[in-house]
Amino acid sequence: LEDPGQALAAPPPPPGYRVLASDGSSVDVDPHFPARYVLLHIALAGLAYTPPAYWTEHIPRLFFRQEELELTFPGSEEPVEVEGPVVATLRAYEELRALREGVAQALQNPDDRPLLAMMDAVILWTHHGSGPGHDALREDYLRHSVELVEEFRKEGVPLVSFTSMPHHREVVNTLLALVCPRERKLACTDCQEPVEECLSLQGLQDRHLFSFLKEGERSALFRPVYRGNTAWRLPQGVQSDPELAFFYLNTGPGIARCELPLWIAQAGQLPAVHAIVFDQCRPQRAEVAGYPLALTLAHREAVLTARDRQFLQWMVEEALARRGLYLPPSPKAEMK
Repeated sequence: LEDPGQALAAPPPPPGYRVLASDGSSVDVDPHFPARYVLLHIALAGLAYTPPAYWTEHIPRLFFRQEELELTFPGSEEPVEVEGPVVATLRAYEELRALREGVAQALQNPDDRPLLAMMDAVILWTHHGSGPGHDALREDYLRHSVELVEEFRKEGVPLVSFTSMPHHREVVNTLLALVCPRERKLACTDCQEPVEECLSLQGLQDRHLFSFLKEGERSALFRPVYRGNTAWRLPQGVQSDPELAFFYLNTGPGIARCELPLWIAQAGQLPAVHAIVFDQCRPQRAEVAGYPLALTLAHREAVLTARDRQFLQWMVEEALARRGLYLPPSPKAEMK
C-alpha cells in the first residue's frame, strides 16, 4: 500500500487525546471439579490527557446452565461444548464487543479530543476447532465481529490492535514468492534446491526485516494475506470486508505489529494513530517501556489470579451446599 522500504517518523501526539483499551481472561471447565462452569471476565481501561482522567469497567459472564455450556450456531445442528478453543473465541468476541460499547458510551459525552480504541494481538481472532459445529461457530463469530468493526468506521473512531513480539511472516513470505524462480513456484517445504535468496530469508520473521526502523518510526502499510487461509473466508451475507492492514513500529525496546482497518488510512487518521500508539509506549508514559499504557491497565484489570479462581470455586461450592448438594472432587484434585 506504500513504498515497502520507507520509514516514517512518528508525528507529535495531539496535546490532548483519549484512548480506550479492552482485554479479557477466562476460567475454563475444570475436568476434576464435578460442577461444570466457565467464566469470562472482560475489562475496559480508559485514559484521557489534558485534562487527565482514568476509568475502568468490568464485565463478567458466567456460563453454568446446560444450554450455556453446549451452544449451537446457525448452519449446524451439532452443538459445541464451551471449553478450550470455544472459550478463547467467545472471549475474543466479548473483548471486541465490550470495546465497541465502551466507545459508544464515550461518544455520548461531548469531547473534541481524538479517541483511539485499542486491543491486544489481533482484531479478528482465528477459531481453532474442527467439525460442522465449529465451522458454524467460526462463521457466526466472523459475521458478528465484522459487523462490530464496521460500527467503528461508522462512528469514525480508529481501532488498532497491538502485538509486542510478533511472529508473523507475511512480508517475508511475500519476498519468498518474489525471489522464487518462476519455473518452480513450489511451496517452500516441497522445494529440494532453494536458491540463495530463499536461504537468506529462511528463519526470518517480519520484525527482523524492520529492525532498520529507528525508535518511533513505522514501516509502510501492508495488507495481510487472508484469502489463502480458509479460516478467514467471510461468511455469506457479510456486506462489508473489514479490509485490515498492518504496519510495524519501533517502540524502543523492540518491533511491534499494529493492525487496523484500512479506512483509517483512507480517512487521513493514520498519522494520529501512529503518534498516539508510540506515545503510549514511551518510557515517560508507559509502565513497561514498549507496551501501551492503556493495554497494560486493561490487562491488569482483566487478569484473574489463582486466588480469584479459588474464590470463584468456593462460591460455586457454597451455592451448591445451600441447595443440599455436595459433589466431591476427583481423587487427582484432592491429591493436588
